[in-house]
Amino acid sequence: MKALILSANLGGGHNAAANALSEALQEMGVETRVMDSVAFGGAWLSKTSTKVYEGMVRHVPSAFGMMYRSSRSISHHRVKSPVYVMNSTYAFRMKKVLKSMKPDLIICTHIFASQSVTHLIHNGDYRGIHAMIMTDYTVHPFTEDAEVDVLYMPHEALLDDCRRRHLPEATVRFAGIPVSLACQPCEDKKAAKRAVGLDENGQEVLLVGGAMGAGNIPETVAALVPILGEKGHLTVVCGNNEKLRAAVAEKVAGNKRVTVRGRVVPLTAAMAAADVLVTKPGGLTSTEAMTIGTPMVIVNPIAGCETDNAAFFEKRGMALCAHSKEELATKVELLLQDEDARQKMVENQHREIPADSARQIARELVEMVWEHKGHRPMEKELTI
Repeated sequence: MKALILSANLGGGHNAAANALSEALQEMGVETRVMDSVAFGGAWLSKTSTKVYEGMVRHVPSAFGMMYRSSRSISHHRVKSPVYVMNSTYAFRMKKVLKSMKPDLIICTHIFASQSVTHLIHNGDYRGIHAMIMTDYTVHPFTEDAEVDVLYMPHEALLDDCRRRHLPEATVRFAGIPVSLACQPCEDKKAAKRAVGLDENGQEVLLVGGAMGAGNIPETVAALVPILGEKGHLTVVCGNNEKLRAAVAEKVAGNKRVTVRGRVVPLTAAMAAADVLVTKPGGLTSTEAMTIGTPMVIVNPIAGCETDNAAFFEKRGMALCAHSKEELATKVELLLQDEDARQKMVENQHREIPADSARQIARELVEMVWEHKGHRPMEKELTI
């Protein structure tokens, strides 16, 4: 069995979900290939799209929020969007991969990819299973464009939103967001701290700005340092933003309670060691943290899907949201001082977030492919 997994380099979450599914499928003996769907439009299109996205998120997040809201306003179940038209124009270049690989299953972790595959299905160029994975706790704009066999949503609370958007209910499954198989609940916080070289009796705050180092990280660091206390330590992860890493490192030079790092992959060990995670609410980073069981304080969400994520988490007691640097310091300090509050938040996270989403989705998709081929596999065939 072969699976083609199509992602997009627009934030790290789509690729992380794609790689998690690849890992789970390979564990079952499925041959997989992960590709950037936008690159079929040309390397220049992929690079330009990534640069524009990263530039907006880093420097003008309000503009990204306006674009996101505008996209929702024109997204409609009866009419394909202009974005669908754009992504259909280069879909024909995927045919070469389909011809050589002959995938039984295509999984899309970004709507752009699913729009291209939908166009290929309309033209009779693909007849296998088409699945899409939602990587945020909301329904993305233009999801209506995608004609899929199965749409994986992260939580059943989104069912009403799916109905409002006229998504075919028979195709919707609620299975969480797939994260790396190495991302498991932390059973021993002290051991996790020792594993990354931290004092097992100290208190660790982890500040993550996503793959791009988005959000006002220097201002956030300034708010957190005063509340660390004698046994407190802050690790700052700046992602791929080397300029930011250098600026923050210079700002805290000589402070032994602060460690500044660039890109850290995977983040699972650092998250397991943290008593509190401070982060913007990207779908994948947040899901990894909640799978592990790390109390979170959300700061600087990007308007759009991340503000939706933040509201979703806060409503269910899975995170606290801070709307100012003063509120941030207060809420982080509250969690550091209150072990019961941290434990309750972790319990809420584990109640709402499936612990093994990637394997569950992989198993269901393999079953769908077998049924599509007219063969119901034996149990042992599904657990290769």
